[in-house]
Amino acid sequence: MNPTQIEGTSETAPLRSTSNTVSPLSMTAAGRTFGTTYILVSSLLGSIIPLIQLIIGAYYREDCTIDQRIPTYMIVSGACGLAMTGFTILLSIVFMCFISDSTALHIIATCSLCLTIVSTIILSAFLFIWFIFGCIWVFSIRDKVEFDDRHDPNYCEPVLYKSAYALLVIMIIWSILQCCFSCFRQCCTGRSN
Repeated sequence: MNPTQIEGTSETAPLRSTSNTVSPLSMTAAGRTFGTTYILVSSLLGSIIPLIQLIIGAYYREDCTIDQRIPTYMIVSGACGLAMTGFTILLSIVFMCFISDSTALHIIATCSLCLTIVSTIILSAFLFIWFIFGCIWVFSIRDKVEFDDRHDPNYCEPVLYKSAYALLVIMIIWSILQCCFSCFRQCCTGRSN
């Protein structure tokens, strides 16, 4: 420790705090989790599904008479998924750029982190609930949907319905794989420390 003399006294003040306590929610620990290339690449790859949802839902928004909520599900899910990807990328960039050097734009980084984290939590909760509704709407009519006769009240555009169905299944599998990979990564990182 490198103390400095306080003017007019015989006391010295330390340049750095002598406290070595680490908060359980340490910013460096969070930075190691969110400020990684894995999170950035995973977010970019994850943006493919919402983009596909948004495009297909918007293109076929009037072509599902059996349940008009399916194209609406696709549009809302795609738009919110892209917003979620943007928040996750912003969070990752903030952690990579600012957390390693806590003096660089500390106030901006803190405000940005708080805003991004709160927005991400709210949007995640909404997307989770919306995902459950999408599963109910799409999977419940699987045996009733008609793909050939546009005038049938059970008609739904095959591209719209089949892509909604497939994307829901892919998202379920993707979520399971993400959880497994994150747990595996945490276990391996925990042992090496």
